[in-house]
Amino acid sequence: MVRLQLAMDSLDGDEALNLAASVAPYADILEAGTPLIKSVGINIVRKLKSAHPEKIVLADLKSSDVGAYEANMAFTAGADIVTTQGITTLATICEVQREADKWKRRAEVDMTGVKDPIARAKEVQAVGVSLVLFHRSIDEELTQGALWDEKAVNTVREMCSLGLDVAIAGGINYDILTLLRGVPIYGIVIGRGITAQPDPAQAAEIIIQRIRQIWPA
Repeated sequence: MVRLQLAMDSLDGDEALNLAASVAPYADILEAGTPLIKSVGINIVRKLKSAHPEKIVLADLKSSDVGAYEANMAFTAGADIVTTQGITTLATICEVQREADKWKRRAEVDMTGVKDPIARAKEVQAVGVSLVLFHRSIDEELTQGALWDEKAVNTVREMCSLGLDVAIAGGINYDILTLLRGVPIYGIVIGRGITAQPDPAQAAEIIIQRIRQIWPA
């Protein structure tokens, strides 16, 4: 099953909780985005998990150091998944993964900024990581015109072929989903494509219907 992940980057905790409540019927994973956690603190993860215990809650910490310390903080708050950066040291990635194993939760390595995500995926897989994120940078989209194209799709396909769970993020919308038909991805992370719409719940419903059409369960 391909999962829909709602990325919430609001700086307002109440706004994020209200958004999660409206979109939860259609989302499989609720993400406390990095700006949200930085703005209101790790307690937002606790509130999301308390309000939606049946959902996967992801804390997008993007840890770059003291990985086990930060991961433990997020898991204590109820996170099911925590993220670390693919561009950080392998030692930090190992520490986050070790903490995830201890909690019987998951660590995700975010490949934003990684020059060769396939090679890095192989490296982190070798130390026990099973979940990675192919993340097209928002800043690169806005300043360099980075797009989802055949090269990006082929990279995701090759990462999936390694046997990893691969999630994708970065400017994904309804129209882009068709490009990924046939690629066995783990999850699709959408922020602005839902949160910036006039009716986020309706937008999420349309997207999850499209996901189920392209990737029947």
